Amino acid sequence: MTKTVLAFADGFPTPTTGDWAQLAEKALRGADFDDTLVRSTSDGITRGPIFFDAPEGSQSVDHAPRDQHLPWGMRQTLVEATPAAANAAALEDLIGGVSELELRLDPAGKLGLAACDLESLDETLRGVDLSLAPVHLDALNHSTDHANLLITLFARRRLDGDEVSGGLGLAPIELRARQAIRYSDQDFDSVIDLAQLTAAAFPKLKIMRCNASLAFEAGGTEVQELAMLVASGASYMRLLMDAGLEANQAATAIEGRLAVDADIHLGIAKLRAARRIWARMAGAFGASDAASRLSLQTTTSYRMLSATDPWSNLIRVSCAGFAAASGGADTITIRPLTEALGRPTRFGRRIARNLHMLLAEESHLGKVTDPAAGSYLHETLSDKLANAAWQLFQDIETRGGLYDSMKSGWFQGLISAARNSRQQAIMERSETLIGVNKFPDPDPKAVDVDDTWPHLDPEEGAMLPMRWATALEGDA
Repeated sequence: MTKTVLAFADGFPTPTTGDWAQLAEKALRGADFDDTLVRSTSDGITRGPIFFDAPEGSQSVDHAPRDQHLPWGMRQTLVEATPAAANAAALEDLIGGVSELELRLDPAGKLGLAACDLESLDETLRGVDLSLAPVHLDALNHSTDHANLLITLFARRRLDGDEVSGGLGLAPIELRARQAIRYSDQDFDSVIDLAQLTAAAFPKLKIMRCNASLAFEAGGTEVQELAMLVASGASYMRLLMDAGLEANQAATAIEGRLAVDADIHLGIAKLRAARRIWARMAGAFGASDAASRLSLQTTTSYRMLSATDPWSNLIRVSCAGFAAASGGADTITIRPLTEALGRPTRFGRRIARNLHMLLAEESHLGKVTDPAAGSYLHETLSDKLANAAWQLFQDIETRGGLYDSMKSGWFQGLISAARNSRQQAIMERSETLIGVNKFPDPDPKAVDVDDTWPHLDPEEGAMLPMRWATALEGDA
């Protein structure tokens, strides 16, 4: 007996978008098709409602093969104020399954760790095997000083420079935008000296960070965030090559950071679009295909967190983590559910790191390299986001690059306009935020934090974070 596989579609005409639209309009019984079914992103990119084909020439995004035991770097951010508290948190996180540490450094100790000398940094990382657990820096100020301290600590512990990984997190353009500090043409001098030293002594260490997540957290759109990522990358490629690095060295010495919120499908598409435009940018500088592959770190978005009902943040960060893993992030940081309120307790940090385990080991997201490949929805959105972001990147370049675009305030103006537009939509309830402007919990349960964050007064031009989920809670 011969067995054959029958295609269910054989003998039927191929349906078209028009065929489906006719049936959909009939089912709507007079309701407006566009108002009822068509959705758009903040950039005006349509999201369906249905796709019958992928864009011409679309293909799987270049991802590195995933380790079945550690499919992505599980990076936890330490925000404890003192070295002793940060050290206790670091050891507990590493024992609990975290694979990378990030130190948020604040000389004042208000928004992060106060470790401004070598002894304080050494105390923070006491008992941490720096050859196994990569350490990354996120300095709110004096970033090159802190980077020098970390390199000095590597030397003190006599680590093999060829084996040390992690990152210095240097981002001079984003640092000034983050705090609305006046730009100076001398911003890059100390970075160049440090880059030369690092590239020679610690070739695996990431030197620069393209922190485009700042644009998203400040209220920017997906396209604006992607454009900032690649514009920052182009700026730092020039900087590192001016410091004497070859194109391949420069490209592999840069890490990109994006934020992902609870919009799973858009988040997946954004990360896939990021890889496409980054590869095109790095290749234009002469980097090889392998070196042009983006080292992508994602963090669950701060702006989506609720301060009034922090327990609902568990759903938000879970969705965002799912999007980051499915979108192919190399490293993921999952924020504690209480981060909108203040420094997390041991409970908050434990839940954050356990979500990594749930995504990797129970949901098996690390088993597939690019699960969105071939999906008409994700391929189409990725293509549209990539094209729109590349056009905005070209606009930034014609204005002198990201440095000049931010020095003039032009790029911040774009983000401010996007922020105000979405804020208005939330206030008018034309955009729904479950648990905030629709179905809020009338009796939200409190959650503990170690201490609350100090109030931040918005400054003109500063890329301060905005929480969409607190937009109606009186503290946006």
